[in-house]
Amino acid sequence: MAEFGPALLDTDAWSRLIAGKKDHDPRMQQWRRLLEGRPIHIAAQTRGEVLFGAAAARWGVRRTSALKASLEQAGVIYPSAAVVDAWARLRADCLHLGHALHHKEHMGDAWIAATAMAFEMPLLSADRIFAGVPGLELLAEP
Repeated sequence: MAEFGPALLDTDAWSRLIAGKKDHDPRMQQWRRLLEGRPIHIAAQTRGEVLFGAAAARWGVRRTSALKASLEQAGVIYPSAAVVDAWARLRADCLHLGHALHHKEHMGDAWIAATAMAFEMPLLSADRIFAGVPGLELLAEP
């Protein structure tokens, strides 16, 4: 198996691949191939979104503890000065380009993208909002 650098998963990709979200997304096989041999990370934003979903659904202690353990296995990247700086640059670049990622409703996605950019990791996502973001590498098959 070839070794590759780490990859960042957005919330939806993490939920489908790691948390075992029950659906039959045809992209799953492709995503597994793309991630083979790569350490997997998530942004703090993803951890927050996932834990919010569990709390909003009123999950019990046992299920929430298992979820937290799964989140920790992914390697959570918390905001640093580099992430904050990348977020500011990203939003400004997107504003000037007219890219929707600068809008308030996409702030969570902007934090995830900034995390990937600050740590120079490709992002695995099916969310179209990330297409065309300057300086963001998306993980995709050639």
